[in-house]
Amino acid sequence: MGDEDLVESRGWSALRRAWLPSILICVCIIAFVWTLVDCSYRTGAVGRVLRESLLGLDSCRDTYDNLGALSLARVWVDGEWWRLATTTFLHGSWLHLILNTWSLWSVGIWAQRAWGGMWTLLLFALGAVGGALGSMAWAEAPMVVGASAGVLAIAGALLVGRLFGDAGVRRTLAPISPIGIGVTLGILFLVGAMVPVIAQAGHVGGLVAGLAAAWADLFRGAMRLGIAAAFVVGGWELAHIARRPDGQARYHEFVGFRHLDRGEPEAAIASLEHALEMRPEDPVLANAVAYGYALAGTQLERAGVLVDAALAEDPTNANYLDTKGWVLCRQGDTVAGHALLDEALAAAGAPVTEIEEHLAECARARVLTE
Repeated sequence: MGDEDLVESRGWSALRRAWLPSILICVCIIAFVWTLVDCSYRTGAVGRVLRESLLGLDSCRDTYDNLGALSLARVWVDGEWWRLATTTFLHGSWLHLILNTWSLWSVGIWAQRAWGGMWTLLLFALGAVGGALGSMAWAEAPMVVGASAGVLAIAGALLVGRLFGDAGVRRTLAPISPIGIGVTLGILFLVGAMVPVIAQAGHVGGLVAGLAAAWADLFRGAMRLGIAAAFVVGGWELAHIARRPDGQARYHEFVGFRHLDRGEPEAAIASLEHALEMRPEDPVLANAVAYGYALAGTQLERAGVLVDAALAEDPTNANYLDTKGWVLCRQGDTVAGHALLDEALAAAGAPVTEIEEHLAECARARVLTE
């Protein structure tokens, strides 16, 4: 066998010994490429999508929703709990994908050597679900994607195995530095605390799931069953909190906006009013409540007061101008309302279907009153 054949043989051997991270990485890459294709088709802007794909696909929300991203409100309002499983394979950019797949390979090969592929897959799955539930319980962001929670679960298990595992596991993991893992995790969470787009609660949920699962695996008999039972109870409690985190203003905010998207203004108002009580100085919420009242055609005077407060914070905001104009049209002041809607469309800097629909409806109401 020549040198090239030897290198090729060793390469395939390494892949066989790490088949699980290889498969997971391939799925993540395929999912991201499909995200780019689908978003390019939907938007008709291939160049923009490719440029955005480097750091963040801001214009591809519809694609992420359709492919199974963890849109928190769709779980709470629509009952789409399956998103907890699919979101881990989606990523927001090439940078996000590269960092997560590189990390998955780095920890996955060691976990498979120590425990085998199926246990490593279980760790990844527990971390992914634990991370998703953590993001939901904290109402972390409207949408969360990425494999990092599953990666952190494996990393946490490696730390436990390296320090406390049986002799065979510790021998397999001997080349890994527990201090290195600890420092890496510390840096990751420090960065997460400073960068808003990082799903910090999701990371915590994934890491805790991996640590707990690995710790339960250290014991045998009744002790293992007891720890496993405590783990199940803790997971159930987390799921219960995640299902309805009433203490988080963002929960009511996200639910309210979802009801608006579904054309349910009364339900939206109830949630958004609750969120506004918790964050009374938030102009976005004030505008959202006003818009809900405008859609419902109720409490238009309160709607006007709320949107005026939002406009005082940002007088050129297209959304706020649209709401104010729509409220005036609903109140019968079609001249002033139409003028503000024109101003909103100009402030948007591009055609906005919603504003154009309001303009058309306000114009029809103006004709009927003349």
